[in-house]
Amino acid sequence: MEGDYEELYKWIEEHTISRPKRNINRDFADAVPLVEILKHHYPKLVELHNYCPKNSYSQKLINWETLNKKVLKKLQINLTKKRIDQLCKAEMGAIERLLLEIKQKVEQKTSGNEHCEVFYLEGPNSPVGKLQNGTHKKMVPSTVVDKMQAQLDEKSEAVNILKNKVDHLENLLNIKEERIKDLSIQLQTIVNQSSRPESAQERASKFFGFFQSSTILPEPNKHEQ
Repeated sequence: MEGDYEELYKWIEEHTISRPKRNINRDFADAVPLVEILKHHYPKLVELHNYCPKNSYSQKLINWETLNKKVLKKLQINLTKKRIDQLCKAEMGAIERLLLEIKQKVEQKTSGNEHCEVFYLEGPNSPVGKLQNGTHKKMVPSTVVDKMQAQLDEKSEAVNILKNKVDHLENLLNIKEERIKDLSIQLQTIVNQSSRPESAQERASKFFGFFQSSTILPEPNKHEQ
């Protein structure tokens, strides 16, 4: 294992990293140096603008989760939450184990054996033999699977956007329903007040008010003055 680590450190030295190499566990804790190494070997797969140097645990976690989802899974390296936590906390040996896996993937790629990593798709029309359970299998190059995964990611993002829009429209409908309900209550209150029978006191008040307004005293006779 020590020999593997020595070869690993030499391999890392061959790459240009934007920060000084001091402590490998702390240097790689935010995933940025690893992103730069992967960008060198998989330029079409890695987008540097998705990753920025981070200090806090939560920010480092975002970098690692993004890298795991967008890059590592497509290289058939799927980090568990526990491993990501260890990497964020710069635990001893965590980054070395991951780098050894990536180094192996890169060596397979550069030796022309990248298509040795294949995926098996089951189906009745597969030309490649049968599995033990009787189903057929078909080998598909990893590049094809990567393209399919990218398409799935795009569709998933589109579905999330559509879902957010639907949620927004539902909120607007709920607000409108509440407003209509309030207006209906106000209208019913007005109708109830207009249809309420007048009391005897109210009728008497109207009667005397009308009588007083319709009684006009005669003007004084100027001749009498």
